[in-house]
Amino acid sequence: MFTVYHGGARDDEKGLIDFSQSVNPYYPRFLKKYLKEAEINRYPYCEENYENMIKEKFELDELEIAVGAGVTELLYMTFYMIKNYEEVVLLSHTYSENKRLSYLFNKKPLFIEKLVPGLEDFVLKRRTAYFIVNPDNPTGVYYGFLRALAEELNALESILVIDESFLPFTEHRNEYIKMENVIALRSFTKTFGIPGIRVGFAYGPKDKIFKMKEFRMPWSLGAYGCAALKGILSEGDSFLNVTLRKVEKERDRITKKLKLKTDANFFLAKVPDSKKLISELRKEGILVRDCQSFGLENAIRFSVRKRNENDMLLKALDKVEIASPF
Repeated sequence: MFTVYHGGARDDEKGLIDFSQSVNPYYPRFLKKYLKEAEINRYPYCEENYENMIKEKFELDELEIAVGAGVTELLYMTFYMIKNYEEVVLLSHTYSENKRLSYLFNKKPLFIEKLVPGLEDFVLKRRTAYFIVNPDNPTGVYYGFLRALAEELNALESILVIDESFLPFTEHRNEYIKMENVIALRSFTKTFGIPGIRVGFAYGPKDKIFKMKEFRMPWSLGAYGCAALKGILSEGDSFLNVTLRKVEKERDRITKKLKLKTDANFFLAKVPDSKKLISELRKEGILVRDCQSFGLENAIRFSVRKRNENDMLLKALDKVEIASPF
């Protein structure tokens, strides 16, 4: 069985400052009133209503929307949609859920081993599904060639699935690739810092999104997911406008301090001994992501948090030899 390790504090790590999960570090207090109104005494039927609101809000009228319990459920729905495709192309050092899903759905995975590939590294195949995270996880690299890749794949009747979970943390946050062979996935969980509430959406051509919806679990968002989505779509913009600027400012400060590169809200760093460093950081109340699950030895990933928390991490890393892996 292929198992997957994800970031985020476990029960015995809740007292640590969690740099291992790459989410907005600011709590959306405006959601409290919506969560209090969550109707847990009845089955939640909110998908269609909020899909229409998302379509209008993000000007995606010519496409279709599918909401789901975070990007991970949307990926399961996507793999169902591509059930007639025999092969999938994956980046080897990225979100490992894609690899697990390829095995669960009996797909033949073809891997791109380069940590930061360019357009020239993609072997073009007919009727194949290509999966990529943009900006990538764990490198934080934004790929600017995906529209060109999608155009080449379209001529081969192949599709491109883009996980845009971290795109709102970049300068490209309002970018949407509207093509007949592109499925894109967005996460509200990460941008609003609510990993305990699973909510996101996919956008793309109607025939493919409708196929995805066949595999969606009934009531997958749950009452709290529906309530959170109502609040996010009603008054979430001002929260993002303020907090994403703060995250960007801190990201730039850490970049200058550590000489690391990223387009996202997290950094990938090469260190002499990751196991030793992770253990030492835990003793100082800090949790970072071990990158062995990405197939990377002696590397850590850490997110951008609030300034005082970032200062604690920077101080702890002050005597550590850190380098960019790419």
